[in-house]
Amino acid sequence: MRVILIALMFLGFIPQVRCQDGFVKGFPRLAYWKLGDKPQVIIVLHGGPAVQHEYLRPEFDLLNKHCSVIYYDQRGCGRSQQDTTYIWEEHVKDLKRVIKTLSAKNKVFLAGSSWGSTLAMIYAYKHPEDVKGIILSGTYHWEGMNQVYHKKTYRQPVRSHKQIVRESGILLRQNVDQSISEEPLSIFKEIEMYTDAPAFETRDSFVSAPTIDSLRRVNLPILLFNGSRTCQIDCADEYMNVFSKAELYTIKGACHDPWMSDPELFAATCNRFILKHK
Repeated sequence: MRVILIALMFLGFIPQVRCQDGFVKGFPRLAYWKLGDKPQVIIVLHGGPAVQHEYLRPEFDLLNKHCSVIYYDQRGCGRSQQDTTYIWEEHVKDLKRVIKTLSAKNKVFLAGSSWGSTLAMIYAYKHPEDVKGIILSGTYHWEGMNQVYHKKTYRQPVRSHKQIVRESGILLRQNVDQSISEEPLSIFKEIEMYTDAPAFETRDSFVSAPTIDSLRRVNLPILLFNGSRTCQIDCADEYMNVFSKAELYTIKGACHDPWMSDPELFAATCNRFILKHK
């Protein structure tokens, strides 16, 4: 297997580097970044819980063909403020604040990765009036059990560390005889991972979220990605059985983060979905 450190020139596109655009008011303050000035908005939800949004760029930047792309660091992560609570309900309130501030007049698309997909789903369940459609990747088993969450004590202050994430992909190579061969490759990214309450309380508290059967009432267009490689935590089939308007797209050779395996194919598929439902 050929191992390649992700290279922007190799992928055929150059990121549009932007400084932070500002903070969403309220507590905690949420740092956000906006790419483009189109009235239609897609909000990208990072995973973790408790990582910075930066690892999703420049791949998710390519979703700006028909809309502005907005990123924000969730509470306790990156440039956003820390707080004393990180239960899932507060993340829903934070996202509501982001939407009211940055897309007050228009419904939004939500695009989530891993935990970000879970946040997109629970937000669509709670506030379908704000959402046109959702894009899900890196889904894992739904952890809502409609049970009481008993708050725990987590170490303070919040700490962070660098962590490597790996994804598989396929390199298409043109041979001398003009035939096309496929070569597997590995892509690596370094992410900033936060620990303690931002990571653990979010997941621990989700036991109080509704059960997965409750999601059947989400009647929105949904684009769901997975990869062709076996991935222990991937649960795309679980959600295809729940959502009546979901369509599944499988990226060959990918696993948990299919957007990283083939960014251009991922973006083209997303942009078609957005155009269809905008």
